Amino acid sequence: MAKYRVAVATNDGENVNVHFGHAAAFDVYEVDEESGKFEKVEVRVKPEHCDGTCGDGACGQRDVERSSMFSAAKNLADLDYVLCSQLGPQAVQALTRFNVRAFDIALPIAEAIAKINVYRKKIAERTQRLTGLQDK
Repeated sequence: MAKYRVAVATNDGENVNVHFGHAAAFDVYEVDEESGKFEKVEVRVKPEHCDGTCGDGACGQRDVERSSMFSAAKNLADLDYVLCSQLGPQAVQALTRFNVRAFDIALPIAEAIAKINVYRKKIAERTQRLTGLQDK
């Protein structure tokens, strides 16, 4: 059974309701892809809590690797997905550097994870179809 891990920006443990730049920590869930069941396995605290303003180097920072956004993304690099209520282009860019997919999706956590599971299955089906076409 394939499992994957998702970081969720939440302040109530029920909803995806915190902006990436405002999250002091992320709840990390392990998801069983086959059944869709998930469980919270840890709370991941950001090494540098940024307040989402340009003054902390989050946006417009020329040296991306020195920005607080990069540090936050690096802290989540071993995960597969990050779910936030909002995230800006700098956060997406930083997470992408670590092959972490980020989604802004303000929903209850259970619904958001279910949508990620559907997304993963669609990607797997498309990949399988394309691979089958290449084999012919």
